[in-house]
Amino acid sequence: MAEKTDFMAQAKAQMDAWNAEMKKMQAKMMDAGTQQQEQMKKQMASLQEQRDHMQKHMEELGRANMDAMKEIQSTMQDAWKEMEKSMEAARKKFMGG
Repeated sequence: MAEKTDFMAQAKAQMDAWNAEMKKMQAKMMDAGTQQQEQMKKQMASLQEQRDHMQKHMEELGRANMDAMKEIQSTMQDAWKEMEKSMEAARKKFMGG
């Protein structure tokens, strides 16, 4: 398991990358037709909810002691995998691949 600071830095970098990608998707959404926009808005709301969930885990990890850190890291890694799956689905829908 990575050291706490290394893991936090890695998680922050990934969150920053997701945030930048989500901004690009929002721009694409504005160019879409009305019906597509509604579908995209729902998917974007789901992504934002997952991102917020990851942010809470990062905050917990920042406050955690060594014993709790391992459990939080495991939970974050699971949430990370789910976020990446959702981002991949959104990439296909918003960016065409």
